[in-house]
Amino acid sequence: MASRDDAWVARAGEVTLRRLVAEVEWALDRRDAGLPTAPPPPGATLAPVERQMCARSDDMLDADITFAAAPSVVALFRAALDAFRPAGEPRWKACERLLEHVCHEWEAQPQHHDPVFARDGWRCAVPACTSRANLHDHHIRYRSAGGDNSRANRVTICAWHHLRGIHLGRIRAHGTAPHAITWEIGVRRGRPPLLRTLGDRYLP
Repeated sequence: MASRDDAWVARAGEVTLRRLVAEVEWALDRRDAGLPTAPPPPGATLAPVERQMCARSDDMLDADITFAAAPSVVALFRAALDAFRPAGEPRWKACERLLEHVCHEWEAQPQHHDPVFARDGWRCAVPACTSRANLHDHHIRYRSAGGDNSRANRVTICAWHHLRGIHLGRIRAHGTAPHAITWEIGVRRGRPPLLRTLGDRYLP
């Protein structure tokens, strides 16, 4: 146990917060599936754990689902469950059916097919940021400076870091997306930046 903990402490000093959050989420997902939770190899693709959402009848646990809300919301939720529950069936089974229905409807909706956002996991690529809101498709080398529209020249950045960081000169990025971008954060005139990374790994 200690060696695994030491490995995670060491990893925290090697990679950016963005990458560390992704790796911890990946490890927790593996823990829930009963798989080893040691840090992945550096630069590894973090594949989601595939597992069944329903338990076998011989694995059933004695547990309750508790839902607390305003009485009107509770009544609405019960009505929704009853719509998915044949007479005599337990409510937990209706809850399972309702969740399956929601997942099916979500996946059937038209999606925003931005290949850059999808490649970057739908979150800001700036080190130390994990924002998934207000995302911009940023050209690493500006088009005004001859940059093209290829995916290697584009990266996902949240609005705050795009407008307040990149375009105010506090953050610089150069290189090739997605893994060979050198980030300089805390850029100051006449002094080195506060932080430099290559992709998700710190530079001296």
